Amino acid sequence: MALFEFHKEELDGEIREGVRKTLKYLDEKMKDRGLFEKVLDAWTFSLQLNGWRAIEEMPGSGMPEASALGDQSMHIRVVILTAMDIYKNLKKAYDMDFGLNEDMLMACAALHDVGKPYEYNRDLRLKWEENDKEYGLPNLRHPSYGVFVAAVCGLPEEVLNVCGYHSPEGRFIKRSAYGEIIHYADDGSWFSLARLCSLNIPRL
Repeated sequence: MALFEFHKEELDGEIREGVRKTLKYLDEKMKDRGLFEKVLDAWTFSLQLNGWRAIEEMPGSGMPEASALGDQSMHIRVVILTAMDIYKNLKKAYDMDFGLNEDMLMACAALHDVGKPYEYNRDLRLKWEENDKEYGLPNLRHPSYGVFVAAVCGLPEEVLNVCGYHSPEGRFIKRSAYGEIIHYADDGSWFSLARLCSLNIPRL
């Protein structure tokens, strides 16, 4: 029995088509079309629930308090590209097939920050800031909310692990191989940008 009910027919088609365009790389590269469609569902669901129309509307930062560069779609894109390059270069350098499903790696990379629309929710942040004693600030970080979104949309456990533990929360578990690659693609992009562009990127 499903823990949550997901009504795909209630997703906003315009938002979903925008997500498809943002994730053009996945649309071109992913062979598992069912998994790709669930990636679109998850981003659409998260954006729609939190008052956003597109991934590009969110500032390009790791958290609302950090420096921003560009928009959030740029960060998602670099994590996808970097994660795929890490895995492909490992296979090439060691002349080994390490056994990961590349479609799954792409899906995990695309969805690692799918909880950010909640953490960046403009109305909720005002409420949390006004009463952080009651709600906390933020009420949930994006990894926690990302697990919720991925679970509701029927994504597999590999994706849930990455959503929940790509960030510092992952210090408390053994990340999956997908999660480890995406953790370094994610952190590597932020801390490289911090030095390249003198950005304030907190090390949690």
